[in-house]
Amino acid sequence: MGIKFANNAFGTLNAGISNSATSATLSSGQGARFPTLSTDDYFYATLIDTSNNLEVVKCTARSSDVLTITRAQDNTTARAFAAGDRVELRITAAALSDATSGSGGGFYRGDRGEVGDTSNKGDIFRIHEQQLDTDTTIASTENASCTGPLTIASSTTLTVSGNLVII
Repeated sequence: MGIKFANNAFGTLNAGISNSATSATLSSGQGARFPTLSTDDYFYATLIDTSNNLEVVKCTARSSDVLTITRAQDNTTARAFAAGDRVELRITAAALSDATSGSGGGFYRGDRGEVGDTSNKGDIFRIHEQQLDTDTTIASTENASCTGPLTIASSTTLTVSGNLVII
């Protein structure tokens, strides 16, 4: 569940789309170059016309060569594109942000330990739209940040001896 990537995925539009279209059809057979998506999976694609105007879209489903898209992502503007315009899976700021922020939800600490393990003091905890349901201690030399709603269950103790930054 979450953001998906594929190396060098590209294609061309089989038919033009308006600036409000919510699906885009690739030329025959090109959909297989892009990630297979399950429920809640997505990827960002960039649409590019012959004048190099572009728009980043969020693809939330792919059925063969048809992409279901959410328009105007990552500070771009929805625009019309013509048959033959390119569709590419590029690294975008939104993709990197989602991949590194745990935007699918969850509390994680990389591969260097779990909550309560103080052997790696100085690690950055990332908390995103997570409900803490066990006792949690963050030592004063560790950093904690939250990029979404943080709910502390009534039976949970969150002890912070230092700064807890909630963004």
